[in-house]
Amino acid sequence: MKRLLIAAVLLLSSTVAAQSPDAPGRDSVAGGVNVSAYKSVIDTAAVASPRLTASLMGTVRTTDYTVLKSLQDSRTPAANTLWVWVSNSFVLAPVVPATLAVCGWTNPDTRQGDILLTNACEVGGALLLNAGLTMGLKALVGRPRPWVAYPSDLFCLQHVASKSFPSGHTSFAFATATSLSLVYPRWYVVLPAYLWAGAVGYSRLYVGAHYPTDVLAGALIGTGSALIIHALFARLNNTSDMLAPPPVVSLSFPLD
Repeated sequence: MKRLLIAAVLLLSSTVAAQSPDAPGRDSVAGGVNVSAYKSVIDTAAVASPRLTASLMGTVRTTDYTVLKSLQDSRTPAANTLWVWVSNSFVLAPVVPATLAVCGWTNPDTRQGDILLTNACEVGGALLLNAGLTMGLKALVGRPRPWVAYPSDLFCLQHVASKSFPSGHTSFAFATATSLSLVYPRWYVVLPAYLWAGAVGYSRLYVGAHYPTDVLAGALIGTGSALIIHALFARLNNTSDMLAPPPVVSLSFPLD
């Protein structure tokens, strides 16, 4: 990466030098560097970049379609019922912070109750940030759902009115799993949480509601939201510890 940056700087400086009034002719060699050759490389890259981008986007669209079509062709009635249920289980996301809050309020141990309430706020904050990012991207990108883009080829088991990118079900599931894993970093919490989140993401593909890129983006947004809120809470906790008054130390001396 460092070499690439150095090459880019050299290329840019050579181009600027070639355009300056004191630069040698187009076909001359300045400082051992053929200016016209570098300009040729730049012109070629400028022309190839849009083509490369279009080719990459075409590959992504083809992969998205192929994956959904393959899953659609493998559907069975029993699997349909299972994955629709898993897809709907994303509604459990807000139940997690609500449960932590209730446990915190009703806990007789004040210190433990405060920890539970703080964790509830952290998980809830991750969900709120995730909701804002997800809804904002849906409105900004405006990607149509798969069955809208391919009405004669792809069929969805769960029709929804919102846009396709990113997957909201997936983002909420991963925000919950990541946030819960951060506040309770135990394998018996992390493993089930991420298995559930992964299953929700797969279910959105199986039912035909999202493209693979939608699900991938949802997983990244949900995970990122949880990490941001966790870092914020960690900073707030460190600040509160610094502002806390020092402990009172009492000394006693025995008197003979």
